[in-house]
Amino acid sequence: MQQIILYSDGCSAQNRNCTLSNALLNLALEKHVCIIQKYLEKGNTQMEYDSMHSTIERQLKGRTINLPADYVSLCKLARKNPRPYEMSYLDYTFFKDFNKLNLIKSIRPGFKIGDSTVNNLRALKYNPDGKIEFKIKHSKEFQDMPMRLKPNLNYISIDSLPLLYKEQLKIKKKF
Repeated sequence: MQQIILYSDGCSAQNRNCTLSNALLNLALEKHVCIIQKYLEKGNTQMEYDSMHSTIERQLKGRTINLPADYVSLCKLARKNPRPYEMSYLDYTFFKDFNKLNLIKSIRPGFKIGDSTVNNLRALKYNPDGKIEFKIKHSKEFQDMPMRLKPNLNYISIDSLPLLYKEQLKIKKKF
């Protein structure tokens, strides 16, 4: 079985939530793969995108941005060697509403006061049979997530998910 490992920072709002977990579980079901999401320890790591962000920020410093599309060319120009960054311009039709997936309702590994919470998670494992496992310590073995899965859990094709936005978002007038 193919295994995919993702590394996420510890931001609960972005990476430790049901929306992302539903999307990853749905992908594991659809593609018949095992997806392991590992959370980095705060303050002990640096990811490749950290240096990418820094390089792009230096390129943008002091530049005038007239259109959102200006970011694409400036980001490409931020690095020359070994090659420019690859960029894709995404419009509103790319973004899907993963809140509609509702395969799971919680990724909290405990139920009662004093039990582990999502902030204690160090890794989640999404299996192609719909089972989710978790780790509280990287050095420990995975444990089954204590949750009730829907019977006959089926994936939803990404193409059939509704769009997150119905139209292009308007840029608010700042001045």
